Amino acid sequence: MKTYYRSIDSIRCILSLLITLILTVSITNVSIAKREKEYVAKQIDNIKIDGKLNEWVNAEVVNFDQLKDVGVELPKASDFSGNGRVAWSANDPTRIYFAVEITDDKLQDINPDNARWWEDDSVEFMFDFDNEMVRAALVQWTLGANGKDHSAAASRENTEWVLIREGTKYTYEVAIDAAGPRGPNPGNANAGKDFKAKDGLTIGLSFHMNDCENGQRQHQIGWIAGQAWDALAYGDLTFDKESLDVEPSGKLALTWGAIKR
Repeated sequence: MKTYYRSIDSIRCILSLLITLILTVSITNVSIAKREKEYVAKQIDNIKIDGKLNEWVNAEVVNFDQLKDVGVELPKASDFSGNGRVAWSANDPTRIYFAVEITDDKLQDINPDNARWWEDDSVEFMFDFDNEMVRAALVQWTLGANGKDHSAAASRENTEWVLIREGTKYTYEVAIDAAGPRGPNPGNANAGKDFKAKDGLTIGLSFHMNDCENGQRQHQIGWIAGQAWDALAYGDLTFDKESLDVEPSGKLALTWGAIKR
């Protein structure tokens, strides 16, 4: 009988180890980059949301040079150009930081706050927090180029931002708190509510500009081509423990748009 019980205990032990291994692999796979392009966001220390981008000097930059939902061809640089950066902090892990610089020859702002925001000049930040790769899982924040309008999931409770306008140049500095109360048109209102950035975590990201003139949207331009609500047309945003205070290490993964291998 003792030998029998020892065998049962051994089988239980093996099964327990297998279950642990399977769960570990499953959890790890959630953080594995799956899309064609990736950006690795470093930590940013002592950030002040003031529109001055001194803290962002060492952050990698992505150009907004790919068409999303609207536009037959890219506009001339004299009409529109833009770029963006992303960072995070382990001291405040529910927030994701963005710096966006836009040059646009004309500001269109004809709609009320949170109404047809895609037909006013605005920046959209869209997330697949759980890497579900389907439209139903996506959450959207939108901030108007007038420096006031919150739309989609964006609200005064979950978004800290400053927009500095100097002629035709618009500089956004933004902190999005995924855990904060959502605006009335978020997409999936519950996705990402438990989000906390950590070293090695990967989520899906698309962010882009609505370029509007003559009463309508003429272009939607981001860092990766494809439909804004197509979760497969996103990039992977991976969080890295390295600080932006440290000089770039030169890793390929730190370059916007690095092709996966």
